[in-house]
Amino acid sequence: YQRATVADIPGLIEGAHRNLGLGHDFLRHITRCRLLVFVLDMAGSEGRSPVADLESLRREIDLYDPRLSQRPWFVAANKMDLLPAEENLRDFQKRFPQLTIVPISAKEGRGIGELERLLKEWINEESEVLATQSSAGPGD
Repeated sequence: YQRATVADIPGLIEGAHRNLGLGHDFLRHITRCRLLVFVLDMAGSEGRSPVADLESLRREIDLYDPRLSQRPWFVAANKMDLLPAEENLRDFQKRFPQLTIVPISAKEGRGIGELERLLKEWINEESEVLATQSSAGPGD
């Protein structure tokens, strides 16, 4: 049994690093997170581009605090129940071949088990690392 806290941060807008929108209040919450999961609209609803959204999110985080860019992260590709999410996902995977991407549909519950599995796996690995670090004495 492991305990974890998940912070659901609302949409980040361009310029947040300059304190626009929720700005620093929003970004300050991210500094406490050890893992970042970017939930992207893979269907491209409202004329959005998943690639542009990810690039914008990563840029805002890096501009706010470059150390955050070094944290582990992956993408939850949401709205896979809508068209053209499948096509957009294929293009997204080609663009970011090394990136961990979990296709999900929050509406239909598809992929949520895989998302949970990945989060649990990361939490277990992180717990082992922290336990090893805390058991090592000074100078070890």
